Amino acid sequence: MLLYRRKYNKIITAERALCYNQHRHNTKEIPMPKKRAVNLADLPQKTEDWGIGVVLLRTWIAPPGETPYRPWLVMGLDLTNQRVVAHELFQSEPQPKEIFKTLAGSMVKPIPGGGRARRPSAIYTASNELADSLTPMLTEIGIQCGVADLPMIPHIVGELESHMRGGEPEHPGLLSVDDVTPTLAGGVFAAAAAFYRAAPWVQLANEHTIAVRFPANGGKTRIAVVMGNAGVEYGLAIYETWEDVVKLFTEADDPFESIPAQGHLALFYDDMSKMPFDDLDALQEHGWEVADEQAYPVPIVMFRNGDFRRPNPEELQWLEAALRAVPIFARDHLRSDGRGDYQPAESILTVSAHVGDAAAHVKYPAGVLPREQRPAVDPVWESSDDETDEMPVFERRLMESTMADFGRLMGAEESLADRKLQKAQDMMYKAWEERNPAKRIALAHKAIATSDKCADAYVLLAEEQADSVARALEYYQRGMEAGERALGKEYFREAVGHFWGLLETRPYMRARQGVADCLLKLHRTDEAIAHYREMLRLNPSDNQGIRYVLLAALVELDRNTEALDLMKKYKDDGMADWAYTWALLEYRAKGPAKTAERRLKEALRSNTHVPEYILGQKRVPNRLPPYISPGRDDEAAHYASKFLNEWRRTPGAVEWLKSKLP
Repeated sequence: MLLYRRKYNKIITAERALCYNQHRHNTKEIPMPKKRAVNLADLPQKTEDWGIGVVLLRTWIAPPGETPYRPWLVMGLDLTNQRVVAHELFQSEPQPKEIFKTLAGSMVKPIPGGGRARRPSAIYTASNELADSLTPMLTEIGIQCGVADLPMIPHIVGELESHMRGGEPEHPGLLSVDDVTPTLAGGVFAAAAAFYRAAPWVQLANEHTIAVRFPANGGKTRIAVVMGNAGVEYGLAIYETWEDVVKLFTEADDPFESIPAQGHLALFYDDMSKMPFDDLDALQEHGWEVADEQAYPVPIVMFRNGDFRRPNPEELQWLEAALRAVPIFARDHLRSDGRGDYQPAESILTVSAHVGDAAAHVKYPAGVLPREQRPAVDPVWESSDDETDEMPVFERRLMESTMADFGRLMGAEESLADRKLQKAQDMMYKAWEERNPAKRIALAHKAIATSDKCADAYVLLAEEQADSVARALEYYQRGMEAGERALGKEYFREAVGHFWGLLETRPYMRARQGVADCLLKLHRTDEAIAHYREMLRLNPSDNQGIRYVLLAALVELDRNTEALDLMKKYKDDGMADWAYTWALLEYRAKGPAKTAERRLKEALRSNTHVPEYILGQKRVPNRLPPYISPGRDDEAAHYASKFLNEWRRTPGAVEWLKSKLP
């Protein structure tokens, strides 16, 4: 459940930040001539007054691959002639000697538009402390130093910051909201820090909805959804009604349309660059608590058009209570039902709030999600601005048409003796080539009308016409039955072990995989596992990659012995799914024994990027790469999307992994 934050904050690139007044600076070196043959005292002195300002900018610079930082700007102005003569960005607060070097460099070589080389008669700053530190150095070159109001510097800096934000207004802080006090905001920060340290996302996924009423007697009930189980976004999403939650989980076309018109409350965690500067200033002034460098909390109310507002006092008080109550409730009251979910639970909890102890009523589940109505294709929570051009995903089914045609040219015996079925299958080969979705669906219906044994036609309808998981499952089941009729019972006895290698079995295998995948989405996990196992029996070579889905399902259900047996069956698999999960399962079985350590060493050799995701140094991308390259970061991202939480919920496993890194 990814929060949409593009309009909330922007991090500028280093290159853009350093381009100002059409002049590019190097932030690490002072722009002085390579040969300092010029004596500053020998420069012509003009009867000019200069001003110098040192400002911590209210913006961020994010050099590629580096941690974002808030730059300091040293700006020099020719007050007499009304022009900028110097500006320099620093990654940390510049010292007096660095400030003097910037001034000296601008005297020798002013920036474009700053005039010719010269010395001013006086330089002023708004800071008594800075004036005192610069006076000795400036006096040596015959320049007076004094203190004066310099209102033009904040004005120019404000314009620069607005430019760096793309003209968008600066985001308001919590204390800008009427009746929000530092004590209330501090209580929310403290509760957010406790929530982050408790890491309830290890235990709770998006579908684990929790109803919280605060105050317990007569207060407002909202639905809380914990974010972080998938490693993409961390925080708490809150919905006003159960209908809002159902809409979120059942609408696919545009996820933002599922946000209610009145908006929904949320709190997400990120680094400090995502916080409004007013909140950062208040945090430093009032000593608000933050749990981690990646755990700066940002409470907002989001709207479907991407706009937002800061929460009001009632919303913040409720949020404070929910952040305290949900981890306690998950720890003390949720018990597994043995089927991948939790037993219903309800309790009144006493939580710590900024005004003292308070009672909150908590209930699980908040309601029963209509899983059958969930979209057959999961929505993508991302801005269109984030979309990048990618290579098209190769449609492997197109190869089968070529293979069939080649076989005919070589005089091979037709695999499909049923001429109507062969004709229907040829229609499906055309459908895979067709770019128009409506025409593809029309061809699928035509193929079924030609032969009800055409499994691929049902597969296409499940993929492209079904509007819910239940409808997709129905199509896949019909496709599976069609495939069974096409092959015949005897075929399943004679060809076992060779499925998929035989072209005529592929439509059936595609349909059966679709059935199993839908069952998994519906939490009918045991049924899905049975299908996956049977598919591996029919096709031990596993051209479809069924073993990876089966492995993830077994590990999630803590069926570790079965998972290890599966891994041993495919012991030569070199993918990260196998290497890292094998190490994890050995650790679960015997702790940091030699076998587990040996497996972990092999895993680290196979892909060095996986630990970055397991240790939280990288977040799982919302949009996974379309291809997997063994040993590369894209493989690591895919692995983390499936197994990150298995590492986190195994006591000591993450720490063990960290201890074994070079």
